[in-house]
Amino acid sequence: MLMKLLLVLCGFPLVLFAIPLRTALTKHKSFLSSLNNNNNNFHQKNNGNNNLDNKLTTITEASFLFTTRGGGFVEDSDDDDDDDDDDDMIASNDSTSLLILNKIRNLVRSLLDIGNKKSPTLTKAFTKLLKKIEKLTGVSLLPPKQEKKKKKKTKKKRSVSSSSSSKITSAKEDDEKYTPTPKKKKQQKTTTATKKHLSSTISSKNSNYRIQRELKDFITSPPPNLSVKVGSNIRIWIVSIVAADDSIYKGEVFKLRIQFPRDYPTVPPSVYFLEPTPQHEHVYTNGDICLSLLGKDWRPTMTAQSIAVSILSILSSAQHKQLPMDNARHAQNKPGQYQKDWVYHDDNC
Repeated sequence: MLMKLLLVLCGFPLVLFAIPLRTALTKHKSFLSSLNNNNNNFHQKNNGNNNLDNKLTTITEASFLFTTRGGGFVEDSDDDDDDDDDDDMIASNDSTSLLILNKIRNLVRSLLDIGNKKSPTLTKAFTKLLKKIEKLTGVSLLPPKQEKKKKKKTKKKRSVSSSSSSKITSAKEDDEKYTPTPKKKKQQKTTTATKKHLSSTISSKNSNYRIQRELKDFITSPPPNLSVKVGSNIRIWIVSIVAADDSIYKGEVFKLRIQFPRDYPTVPPSVYFLEPTPQHEHVYTNGDICLSLLGKDWRPTMTAQSIAVSILSILSSAQHKQLPMDNARHAQNKPGQYQKDWVYHDDNC
């Protein structure tokens, strides 16, 4: 199918181009016969003039080449009527040849447009064939190339691409300016004693191994409004509680003393407030805290940090400042005892 299309594309313009060539050859034959008749008459009058014969032969040869390319030939004669007839014939030949050439060029342009859309490979072969025909005949058939318009288009494309790239870079710069920097978790400042406890190597069989691990977790990621300090004994912690801004204890700071017994974590730690103690319905003036997590609800999976967080939530949820009902009786006891047999006031303890 492609070979048939190639033959049609290549053969059809050649057939059209052969028509003006055939008409030019027929006209050339009639013109040559008239020249030969004139030449014979001229030889009868001037038998000895060989130079004129040579001129006439060169004129005939030139006329053949000129007429094959769609042109005409002007004959030098003495009669004005013969000159006028020859001029009219040349003008008519020129006009017809120009019309045919224009038709052929239009046809070639339309074939090239169709070929570029459907089969570019065939159009390339067809253009090569037309270039060879142009070299042989000297007649231009291909449409002129439009280079200036392409250059303008490329310039516009470049300008559009440069403007778009500049927009993208500006947008990226704006994003970089306004991207919020992620907040880093504030690590608690450690004392020399706590650094020693954290850097010391403790075996997993040692009872202090779990306490050291809990201390490391507390310092690396401390809960809000809570901080811890440790002295020479790793089993005694001092936890500072800063009251929340939306609580009735706003601006007040309290301190918890946490001591880990030998049986920890099977037994809960000893926890109580140091003076000054907060005025709360579940906090005694001696520092004890009415909290079931320090007694019957303690589990070995709990930590000292979770106890401190629950005490902070008790203070934050308080509606008014008041002491427990049995504060006068319990205030004389030693704080921080194991709350094994305690009777709690309510379910909030």
